[in-house]
Amino acid sequence: MGILNANISIINKFLDNFKELFSKKQFAVFVLAAYSLFKEYKRNCLFSMADNANVNYQAFQYFFSESRWNIDELNDKRLKIIESQRTTKSTNDGVLVIDDTSVPKPYAKDTEGAKYQHCPVLNREEVCNVVVVSGFSSKTKHFPINLNFYMPESEFPRGKKDYRFKSKLTLAEELIEDAISKGINFSHICLDAWYASNKLINSIDSRNLKFVAELKPSRLIYFYHPIKGRHCFIKQDELVKLIRSHYKHKLKPVEVSHPNGYSRNFLSYSFKSNLKDSSVKIRVVVLFGKFCDEDSRSIHLLITNDLNAYAPTIVSKYTLRWGIERVFQELKDVFCFDQYQVRHKKQIQRYWMLCFIVWSLVYWIKQNGYLNKTLSSRLMSFNDYKKAINSLLFLGSGVIISKNRESLCNLYGLKSQRMKKALGLAA
Repeated sequence: MGILNANISIINKFLDNFKELFSKKQFAVFVLAAYSLFKEYKRNCLFSMADNANVNYQAFQYFFSESRWNIDELNDKRLKIIESQRTTKSTNDGVLVIDDTSVPKPYAKDTEGAKYQHCPVLNREEVCNVVVVSGFSSKTKHFPINLNFYMPESEFPRGKKDYRFKSKLTLAEELIEDAISKGINFSHICLDAWYASNKLINSIDSRNLKFVAELKPSRLIYFYHPIKGRHCFIKQDELVKLIRSHYKHKLKPVEVSHPNGYSRNFLSYSFKSNLKDSSVKIRVVVLFGKFCDEDSRSIHLLITNDLNAYAPTIVSKYTLRWGIERVFQELKDVFCFDQYQVRHKKQIQRYWMLCFIVWSLVYWIKQNGYLNKTLSSRLMSFNDYKKAINSLLFLGSGVIISKNRESLCNLYGLKSQRMKKALGLAA
């Protein structure tokens, strides 16, 4: 009896939402593919997934390459599930985060989109795939919304002039529009220093949306220069020196609670201004302090077009941006988001969407506490949930010897009598 025969109602209930988007055969492979991502791999690939799911490799390969199903329809259904429950849906106290992540492919010669380019994960140039992602983040929730596959200019005959080429900033604009069209609730859009370009912040402001972003040190800020006695555009390092020398008495303490529980104390100086070559009116917050112990910078400049927001609010909103970093970490460390071994854009995007769906399954279970009464162990991280669900799949796959029922239930911490009965493990 294979893993497809596992009768885990809570998992099947979630996956059944996608049944209408597949044929009967497609759905069977989809379920197996989802189940297979709960297994442990030294290095993941479609062959390993097919082997763990006890399914023909060619069927698996066909499902990702040639089979007719639409990732946009799957993502819409996934978000509909998330947005249908109070415990999982987006709220107005959260933010929309735009960021990208990379998948290093140093030995990939034929993988589509894998070119020598800036690799955010390694913070250097490397052969990699890059994906721009939108996500929701609040103090209690974080989840991915959508993704856009970035194709570098070298993939096109005419480079950046090719009509098919889209920059990361263009992809970011599309993701913002996509989140709005899907009805995602948020108060601000959070951007890191790279995405806080004039092009993107002008676009956001023109839509009457609010943003919070960090500035690159090279950006020019309009500020009153007390030595020159006039307003002028200056760089960050000069601005910081002037504040320390002439406005130190105006620094205000700011305490910000991080989403994971701990607090950080900063000194801040804020003022209204605008950036070079941008007509958007902004409030600038100069922060003296590190966001975390590993932060390499002790000074940060945040900007927002929310002119009436106070410094603590601006900093609190920006720190929510780390929610998307948690999503990236969970997708990669727990669900092998960066361990695909397929070559074409279509296959890669389908694999990524499968990871999104399995991540969302765990998020849905975690936020609703669905396993609290089933297992005796306390589950905290996404990896804890992955291991717990893998145990349930093992218990329900028909490999259990009847005389070992009770000992196996104790081994995997299964305490729910209803679940034991459903798995055929009740005495």
